Amino acid sequence: MWKNTIENAYEHISLHDCVVNLVEHNENSFSFTLDNGFWIMPDSKYNPYNETLRTDQSKIRFIDLDKEISAFYVLKRHYLFRKYLYTTIKQLKFETLFQKINSKEWEMEFYDQYHTSQRNLFFGSINTKKKIGALDFQLNLDCNKMEYCWNHICPDKKW
Repeated sequence: MWKNTIENAYEHISLHDCVVNLVEHNENSFSFTLDNGFWIMPDSKYNPYNETLRTDQSKIRFIDLDKEISAFYVLKRHYLFRKYLYTTIKQLKFETLFQKINSKEWEMEFYDQYHTSQRNLFFGSINTKKKIGALDFQLNLDCNKMEYCWNHICPDKKW
């Protein structure tokens, strides 16, 4: 059980440089577990320390996901003799993403996030165990609610 759970608190939380370690899912919802937590902004009412600090292990839940509108894309840059040629974009099924993260083949690291009332857009990179080069991702999620869950803010883990 989590001590703190807040809904749709986009302005209070940053996922920059946060890594997804586990995915749990059911028919219309899923959650990301972040072993090293996420960032809570200094001006947030949930952060009494007045500095951007990381939480302990945390979870992000995406509830009532519309899979028809939501999508996960992987972007791969192609090079020849270290010269950039082009980028390919491939849409993957969510089940593929979940399987690769849970099997530890992939680690998903966030860079940027954008939110509206129901739409959530995330950008980041995929770290793989194979030497296939850099993979970037774009995650478009349409859900009714996002929940951010954690137990403690760690004052020793500053931005």
